[in-house]
Amino acid sequence: MQVFRKRYTGPGENLPGLPAWESTLLRARGIDTPEKAERFLHPSLDDLYDPMRMHDMDKAVKLIRMAVKRGDKIVVYGDYDVDGVSAVTVLLETLLEEGANASFRIPARHSEGYGLNTQAVRELAEEYQLLITVDCGITNVAEVRLAKELGMTVIVTDHHEVPDILPPADAVLDPLLGDYPFRRLCGAGVALKICQALQGMAGVEKRIEVAALATVADVVPLTDENRVIVREGMRRMEKTERPGLKALIESAKVTFPMRSDDIGFRLGPRINAAGRLEDASQGVRLLMTRDAEEGKKIADHLNQNNQTRQAMEKDILDEAMALFPSRVNLRRDRVIILEGDGWNKGLIGLVAGRICEKFHHPTIVLSRQDGEAVGSCRSIPGVNIWEMLNLCADLFIRFGGHAQAAGLTIPVENIPEFRTRLNAAIAEHCAPECFIPVKEYDAELRLEDVTLDLIDELEALEPTGCGNPAPVFLTRGASVQEARRVGTTLDHLKISLLDGEAVRGGIAFGLGDAESMATGNVDVLYCPARNEFRGRVTPQLMVQAIRVAEEDDEETTENPDVFFLGCLQEMSLSAAKQAPSGEPGLRPEALLKDRLDRVDLSRDGIAKVYLALRDFDGNSAEDLAARAETTTEQVYVTLSVLSEVGLARWNFLPFEAELLPAARKTDLEQSPLMRYLRSI
Repeated sequence: MQVFRKRYTGPGENLPGLPAWESTLLRARGIDTPEKAERFLHPSLDDLYDPMRMHDMDKAVKLIRMAVKRGDKIVVYGDYDVDGVSAVTVLLETLLEEGANASFRIPARHSEGYGLNTQAVRELAEEYQLLITVDCGITNVAEVRLAKELGMTVIVTDHHEVPDILPPADAVLDPLLGDYPFRRLCGAGVALKICQALQGMAGVEKRIEVAALATVADVVPLTDENRVIVREGMRRMEKTERPGLKALIESAKVTFPMRSDDIGFRLGPRINAAGRLEDASQGVRLLMTRDAEEGKKIADHLNQNNQTRQAMEKDILDEAMALFPSRVNLRRDRVIILEGDGWNKGLIGLVAGRICEKFHHPTIVLSRQDGEAVGSCRSIPGVNIWEMLNLCADLFIRFGGHAQAAGLTIPVENIPEFRTRLNAAIAEHCAPECFIPVKEYDAELRLEDVTLDLIDELEALEPTGCGNPAPVFLTRGASVQEARRVGTTLDHLKISLLDGEAVRGGIAFGLGDAESMATGNVDVLYCPARNEFRGRVTPQLMVQAIRVAEEDDEETTENPDVFFLGCLQEMSLSAAKQAPSGEPGLRPEALLKDRLDRVDLSRDGIAKVYLALRDFDGNSAEDLAARAETTTEQVYVTLSVLSEVGLARWNFLPFEAELLPAARKTDLEQSPLMRYLRSI
């Protein structure tokens, strides 16, 4: 059942000089004053905060300058993803410019895993005097203690959730510590603040394009400082003097002006492919090289790696989905946990993300090997997966992450208990409503208003992404003129819509399954975009969601019984082969969780309500449930079934229900809803 919800419904007049739709868009993003609007619409480097406001920045700067002055050897230790690679690049370049004797190390994902490890610490302590972590280290209490015992000075820089016990480093930098005014920097963003503290804005300008890569790829909110970093960084990428980055942009076929999606879906995955399949240090060499030939060679290799990664990812996804029916019951499970032997640990996070998106459930994919399982977690709004994992912390060898993504290592024998306890924790602490997929939009719009001028005005909101989503509009009751599957695998939908006298074409990527419902009048969510074909530029709709034009969103989301009945209707239509069963891959019963457990499909369960209907004079489902000594869910299911076979007539609002005379003996299995419920 598809629910649409307006992103912002609060009060507020139009912001000065802005149209109503743009004011609504900005207020939905927390921009509620002219001053905030000016800063948001026209971000500049002057908006970056004083780096010395970050916790322990003064200590870190002092320690770095002392190490450089003494000629100490410094090692920058980072993570193997885009954020870690970028953070290493930003900080290492800064240190080298400051005259430091510095190098870097990125652990091997498959043999060492995330963060510091004791073997690496022992090896590094033999050569280096100062250890600086980037994008990791905040949970490495034991490893930092070992480094200190071996005589190293340690600076931890990270952006992940802060544990109860901090590592005993000489300085710990994390925007979540202290009172730094913006708390959602990525790891490379923190490294950029160190660069700013050491070199001022001149250093920032040299490296902001690298930090922009990480900020988008690590899916942190593109607001406040991150908005400045990405906007300014992408502008500089157009004229980048980094041969490797230029070659990567060409290899990925990115055109300018660049969008955040170009980083998230083209550049980022290619850099990530190095750490997922081989050696993440390739990414550092790509970004730091000043040799065009070397840059092209690395970029081409990363492009090939990314193609290999895509094929391997699909294989793991196929294997995981084959396990799905025997491992997961979405009617009851609050989390999807799938495990396999020897799955590539660099790819399971991507697979978890795809499954999470498809089924709108927190998802953990585990790769078993030698008695341990390494897992990647992806979550949904309303389920802070880091907090939920923390309630099971005694089961893990290690874990870390943040609200929407995390990683863990667990003994294989603990997996069954982990499955049970995590499901129970999420059931206890997270509202059932968060499992209902809701598509958000910013404002309603007529198709005649989707013009090239509007699209030009929307450019002011770029870069869009996490925390600043691309503007989405709703048009209600548009008439479908054309809807057909397209693409080599027919996964996408090409659609043409009529609204009043305006006709607009659109493309719905990944919504090929919606073809059967794209008839008659529909409600559609979309982002306006340009379509260039044979030199002609026209507005088009990048369709996000389609549904039959008949739902009341406010009533559906605020009244759980309306939603329950809507799901029952979808089940009945599906059993009668009149409509698809909800979102592709997400059947309606998966949205109801425990509510269907309150329904008894036996003869006695149906008879309770049937008998209570005789001479019923109440005015609510609750009254009928009380008379039948059963649940309201039982009432709704029974009334729906009886209505389908002609034994009852009823209405939800105002509530009315009565039995009808039976002309002959009736089989309840004739009810499509009963057949559907019996099959699950």
